[in-house]
Amino acid sequence: MSPQFAHLTLYLRRNSRTLSLFIFLFLLLLRTSSPSSSSLDPSLTSLRGESYKQFGGALRQGTFKSSTGVKDKTSKSTSFKIAAVADLDKRSKKGEKEWYSVLLPGVLTRASITGGYDVVWEEEVVITTKHNEGGRGMELSELTVYDGRLLSFGDRTGIVFEFVKDKLGQLISVPRFILTEGDGDTDKGMKVEWSTVKDGNLYIGSFGKEFTNQDGDVVNRNNMWIVVLDHWGHVKRYDWTDIYNEVRASVGCESPGYLVHEAVLWSEVKKRWMFLPRRMSKTAYDDVEDERKGSNILITSDPTFRDIKTVQINVPKSDGLRGFSTFAFVPGTRDQHAIALRSVEEECAGEDESRCRQRTYAMVFDTDSGEVMMQERLVSENMKFEGVEFVDVH
Repeated sequence: MSPQFAHLTLYLRRNSRTLSLFIFLFLLLLRTSSPSSSSLDPSLTSLRGESYKQFGGALRQGTFKSSTGVKDKTSKSTSFKIAAVADLDKRSKKGEKEWYSVLLPGVLTRASITGGYDVVWEEEVVITTKHNEGGRGMELSELTVYDGRLLSFGDRTGIVFEFVKDKLGQLISVPRFILTEGDGDTDKGMKVEWSTVKDGNLYIGSFGKEFTNQDGDVVNRNNMWIVVLDHWGHVKRYDWTDIYNEVRASVGCESPGYLVHEAVLWSEVKKRWMFLPRRMSKTAYDDVEDERKGSNILITSDPTFRDIKTVQINVPKSDGLRGFSTFAFVPGTRDQHAIALRSVEEECAGEDESRCRQRTYAMVFDTDSGEVMMQERLVSENMKFEGVEFVDVH
């Protein structure tokens, strides 16, 4: 050991307390001279709290709650507030620079004695926006309460809208995100068709089918990707091609056959994915024929997509025009009962829009047995509703 190093070691041993005090005072000085949390902008300090999350830049917390049901002792029934949202396609344009959708509140009632259901719809609420893509906008699919926020999704623009109440108590739409299709490196809005909450995150998906040209050739697989948002609005993307292929293979619809998905939910109670296909075909896609490929099955899967099962929904045989566009679990039934909307697009594949007819039906069914607990009821004879949720929008 050199004499210099030995001298330094001896000095540090004799003055260790003095050095420790000096280091403490130095660190204390650094802390007090740096900006304190109280001197920062309040909107920044709020980000540090777990209880306050800025979803898409929103400063206000969500105010909507999922409807849990109200019991009536006299009639021995339970009623639930619900709402449905419309996809009006090209008819959504309102004036030169505005687009609109329709939010339809209602009440679903379950009779305690018979176990049957009934639904009554209330006055329509019109919601507008000026946001569009190529002259198309506010064509909304799905309705989901997430973190107290009532969300809906533009299936042309890829915009995630939050419905909030203005100072007059009127519902308005606020764009929170713009999601592009595929891996995200595109300029085309994601064609959002379904959303669900799993493990505290919001899963957002498209229809799960390859985009093909008139000859049946695959152009891209952008609609087989999903997006996952967390409480803060962080965006992650996942290629679900293999998952969608497993699901359609389970019912014999391998390519060039297909399934079109507009109703997908995760059951937290059953720990299973649930798919209610709108279209089901064992042959290649054709615009005209596709309108009559309506499905009446429920496909469920475990999280690994190795245990896939099929439940036949016991709806009467029809012309194939009706297909599932959305569903939601009835609260208090442990995800065994669900309300579903079945929509129709008839003669809408051609260029003559005047021939296109749309309508929507509502039903309730058992997710285990496929038993229908409320037969299909007409919701609208001229509109296509593609989202339903248990929520009080008033």
